[in-house]
Amino acid sequence: MSDIPKSEQSWSPLETQHLCYKLRRRINSELLFSFGYSDKHLIKYIAKLTESIKDRKERNKRMHDLYEQMSAYSHWLIEAERDDVASLTRDIARHLRKANTIWPTYYSEYCERRVELDRAREACNALEDELQYLAESLPADKNRYTSIVLDVEEIFNKIGALRSADNRFLDTLPDVPPAVMARREKEKQRNKKK
Repeated sequence: MSDIPKSEQSWSPLETQHLCYKLRRRINSELLFSFGYSDKHLIKYIAKLTESIKDRKERNKRMHDLYEQMSAYSHWLIEAERDDVASLTRDIARHLRKANTIWPTYYSEYCERRVELDRAREACNALEDELQYLAESLPADKNRYTSIVLDVEEIFNKIGALRSADNRFLDTLPDVPPAVMARREKEKQRNKKK
């Protein structure tokens, strides 16, 4: 263990990998609990939809019919989305791990590492989209989705920071194209002026 207090330790690229694993465990837990689906939320939603029907018998019939249809739809949607959501969380960790195994000694390896980091970020965006769709489509507690999306956003930003930090490799690689080096020099000059 380090003698440096955790609050003063610098961020590690492997921390992002561990955040990905934590996210996967959390998503798997949500998958077990059907993304927070709740009959209670469904009944409230149906009651809201049918509150304008004055005839009690007609309202109860409509509520029952809607409950049957929407419950079946919700369960179908959950089953259909489970594999996609699990796959996307797995993709984030997998692409990040691939990127972390590449230590560039040539420009092509640098590009390959960058592509893997980009793919991890793409998976983050796709996962956020799926979670947004589920939150809007299912009668569930929206707060559960919000906190997961914030975790995904944190991972996305950390991967972006890792990607930016990789620019340090450009100064040591022997075969960086001249146009890339010229762009890098301009960035350095711009940063010095700030």
